[in-house]
Amino acid sequence: MEQNTQEWLKMRKNYIGGSDAPIIMGKCKWKLPDGRYKTPVILWQDKLGLLEEQKENSACKYGKAMEEPARLAYEVLTGIFMAPEVVYHPDVKYMMASLDGLSMEKDISVEIKNCNAEDHAVAREKRVPEHYYAQVQHQLACLNHDIMHYFSFHKGEGIVVEVKKDLDYLEQLYDKEQKFWSCVQNLEEPELIDLDFREMNKEWEEKAQRLWEIEEAMKRDTRLAKELKDELKILSEGLNSRAGSYRLVSSNRKGTIDYGLVPELAGKDLECYRKAATKAWSLQRDR
Repeated sequence: MEQNTQEWLKMRKNYIGGSDAPIIMGKCKWKLPDGRYKTPVILWQDKLGLLEEQKENSACKYGKAMEEPARLAYEVLTGIFMAPEVVYHPDVKYMMASLDGLSMEKDISVEIKNCNAEDHAVAREKRVPEHYYAQVQHQLACLNHDIMHYFSFHKGEGIVVEVKKDLDYLEQLYDKEQKFWSCVQNLEEPELIDLDFREMNKEWEEKAQRLWEIEEAMKRDTRLAKELKDELKILSEGLNSRAGSYRLVSSNRKGTIDYGLVPELAGKDLECYRKAATKAWSLQRDR
């Protein structure tokens, strides 16, 4: 399958790809054009088609434009001819990888990054930056290879880093990707991580504290009201009662319908009748 085509983009929504791996591991440092970090929840929304279409920023456009020059630089440096390739994990059906390059003999692959100075300095130490490590390990898993190349390209300089399969890391990666894919299949949002939250100022914190105190007071009042009502019911011995200007009155309400007991609905999918989802907000406090 040709990469960067509409068919390829559509196919990726049905799999976990290499570039998804750092997001699932919570190590992605890149942001969407609207300023949000790419996190498991954002990726989950994307897989389900719930994410608003984002326009490419200048960094993405530059990276795509430099893919071919960087691949040619790698071939000149190593003498290994590479071609882009899409591969699928031999056993895990939801794992795939869009490789920047796979050799003709299919024995060596490469992940190419047009890096900034900081990431390029990490490559000089023969290491892969943390936010790319999950991607190359995911690719090694899909290929079932023991090693692959990470190629850092910056201002005309290329550095090759040989990356070995990390079995301990892959154990964590497999576990997190399986849990993420289960969320996709079951339409359950993944847990939020620190990067999902925008840091606010002192004014925001003070208002949040005031709201917290009000909601906690309301909860206490609700509990107290229930306790007092229960005491009044006991004192009334189940009868309508009054004293002074106050009355306690009982009334009967219809029970709700248990749709699971309706034989005509047995085995029918009722999701098409569900109303549109609404966004709910709740204030929480770190313990």
